[in-house]
Amino acid sequence: MSKKPSKLDLLVRVRFENPLPDPPFPPKLLKVKTDISRLGDPAYLDQLAGSAPAPMLLDAEMGMPIDLNTFDGVWDGNDASLNPALENVKLEPADAALLAPLRILAKPNGAPAPSAIKPEVSWMRNSSYIQRRETTRRRAAAEAVQEEEVDASEAAQIVAIEKSFEDLRNQQVSEIRHPHPKRKHLRVVESYDVLPDEDTWSSSYILLKFPERPSAATALNPSAKASRGRLDRALLRPVVEEDQASIDFFLPKEDDLSRLSSLEEHPIDSETAAEAVNMSAEGNDDKIDELFPNVTYERIRTYEVVSQMVPDREFLLTISEEAVAKEDEEEDMFGEEEPKRKKRKGAYYKPISMRSQLRKTVQKVRSDTPWDKVRFGFREPAATEIEEREKMARSVSDSAWVEDQTDEGHDTFAATLEEADADIN
Repeated sequence: MSKKPSKLDLLVRVRFENPLPDPPFPPKLLKVKTDISRLGDPAYLDQLAGSAPAPMLLDAEMGMPIDLNTFDGVWDGNDASLNPALENVKLEPADAALLAPLRILAKPNGAPAPSAIKPEVSWMRNSSYIQRRETTRRRAAAEAVQEEEVDASEAAQIVAIEKSFEDLRNQQVSEIRHPHPKRKHLRVVESYDVLPDEDTWSSSYILLKFPERPSAATALNPSAKASRGRLDRALLRPVVEEDQASIDFFLPKEDDLSRLSSLEEHPIDSETAAEAVNMSAEGNDDKIDELFPNVTYERIRTYEVVSQMVPDREFLLTISEEAVAKEDEEEDMFGEEEPKRKKRKGAYYKPISMRSQLRKTVQKVRSDTPWDKVRFGFREPAATEIEEREKMARSVSDSAWVEDQTDEGHDTFAATLEEADADIN
């Protein structure tokens, strides 16, 4: 007969010795004064009463049965019997004081009752935080007292908007103060009107955050540097592979910067550019330089896109002064060139459409063939591109653009309804 081994066979009971001798003196008893009267205090049993749950047996109406059938018109939506008017009701003087608004309640001696404000602990919080919160509370209380009825009609809104511009024109620049309490000493030196930028409104701008200052450093030449002119002419090519986006960074040569400026002043037409693209697709790269003047860009490195987001309040701001160059005035006077459109003095803004953060990418195998070099040149925009850019610029330059878009939407909706009726018939 086999015996099943016990799981406790490997446990070893260890006995430790205690070589400390017994205390040489008996223990000393301390007499603690105890107030017997505290045992008769009802608060002595609060902890015991709180730990013992009290059984509550309630019905579906929580012990308060209400029969609505005794009120007339309740089931028909008429609650006049539930909310009787207090006009003809005679109240006792003691009860009438309870129906007064809370903000006019006063102390017995006639002084206004103080508002309930929570005590602040100064040593636990920053004093500036407490002061700012108290200021916000006082401002909110003042606004609640000085509530006025606001006319929200369309005519009143137009008058209020026009008045804001009139007040701004009549305000002296020297009277404007900084809103921050610690910067009251600052004074306004120059003021600009904030306007949308018509020239850049049809373009999209992306804010890129590089992991370091971009340069011409490569794996073969890590100490190579790039001038400001080369960085200003840099070319970024987005590449999307599966779920990962990256950007190829290209730079021109230092000797080609002057040629780039010349090519920008003499762009080719769209038909010639399309023909050059077809030649490149067919593999006739030798004849492209004759047909399409260009500059060669070299790929420096590839950056990986870590994150992308649409910013809420980030703008491209351009300051335009009112003064016009003297050379432009002389050219306009003799009629040698068309007079340039002069911008009024102001700060012109354009919202940034995307914000991306980049990081250096490790060498990895790409599914597509990377571009080591790029031919870069300039061409005239096509008629459809010019029309599209003008349409986008009209949204901020033409005051009738909103009405035109509304009429166009109504016409499109009417045409859709006519097509639907025709299909039904």
